[in-house]
Amino acid sequence: MKNFVFTGLILLFSVTASAQIYKWVDENGKTQYTDLPPPPGAAKEGQRLNIKPVLAPANNETSKSQNPADERLEFNKRQEQRKEEETKQLAKAEENKKKCIDAQGQVRLYTDSPRLTVPDGSGGIAYVDDDVRQKKIAEANKAVAAFCK
Repeated sequence: MKNFVFTGLILLFSVTASAQIYKWVDENGKTQYTDLPPPPGAAKEGQRLNIKPVLAPANNETSKSQNPADERLEFNKRQEQRKEEETKQLAKAEENKKKCIDAQGQVRLYTDSPRLTVPDGSGGIAYVDDDVRQKKIAEANKAVAAFCK
């Protein structure tokens, strides 16, 4: 049974692969190309063309015949570029994650601390007033919005 089905499929595909193309001129003088023989009333005698089907290239390049080794090299090059881009994207995502965590920590620090102190530059500390605190909270919220997506 399997042999019968296999043979039938082979015959089916071989019939479609050997289709003929006919060229003929109709009564109006127009050249016609069909897969059927010309009708008996055609102005000129039909001509049978032996055209073999050609597979279209997979990409849109114009008949660019390359060595398979060259094609393999180009494929490897594109694959390496794609891996490099993915690595860069992962590194950027990791960096953004760290910046997000830092920004969230700053927001918590500025909002939860009752009296915020910062170094004054001469070895001492200075207390931060409410205006500076609100400015720092706004900056930290912008950072959270930018890096925590």
